[in-house]
Amino acid sequence: MNIVSINDYLANVAQICRKAPSTTLRHAYMRAYREFCQQSQWLKTNIPGATVANVPQYSMGNDPQLDIMGIFAMQGTRTANTPPGPQTFAIVPSDSSNWDPNFPVQQPNKYQYIPEGQFALYPTPDIIYPLVITLIIAPKEGAVNVPESPLIKWSNDIEAGALEYLLALPGMPWTDKATALAKGKEFRSGISNAKADAQRSYNVGSQRARPRQFIMGSLT
Repeated sequence: MNIVSINDYLANVAQICRKAPSTTLRHAYMRAYREFCQQSQWLKTNIPGATVANVPQYSMGNDPQLDIMGIFAMQGTRTANTPPGPQTFAIVPSDSSNWDPNFPVQQPNKYQYIPEGQFALYPTPDIIYPLVITLIIAPKEGAVNVPESPLIKWSNDIEAGALEYLLALPGMPWTDKATALAKGKEFRSGISNAKADAQRSYNVGSQRARPRQFIMGSLT
């Protein structure tokens, strides 16, 4: 995964928001970048792991550069030494308030994401099941270096998000609320297009980004 500095993408924003401090420009751009990642679910990575018998809740650990914004998809595998051999199964999102705490342990088919970086499974696993979890990720707040892949295709949209925020700041020399509204519409349109693109990419089995693996905590 290629990492770039957001400082290299601030020229157009700085041209429009003249006299804006560089720290303000970086904050606005990173704010838009993170919102883009969270809302579009475009920047993803796969991490491996495994359940533990009779353990319902797991931590996906922490990465020094990236935040887990949510779970995009989860898949388990039931191993078998006899034909047809290992079989994969989907684990789908669910509201844990509807789970029966007395339900017997068995192959899990539901999960609930627990901010930040945890999830629970239902039913509670009865044995070890290998897992592959597709995570929605974003750079940590305050970072300067970011994954390049979203910027290759969506830099104009992320830039629009930064400008929406900057131009709406009250009392600044560059304040322009009308343009801020227009940039906001452009930003949200880009997020919608990227979200559709992310789903198409997942459906055909391709991943847009493969950052370093997270330390899996209980999933190691």
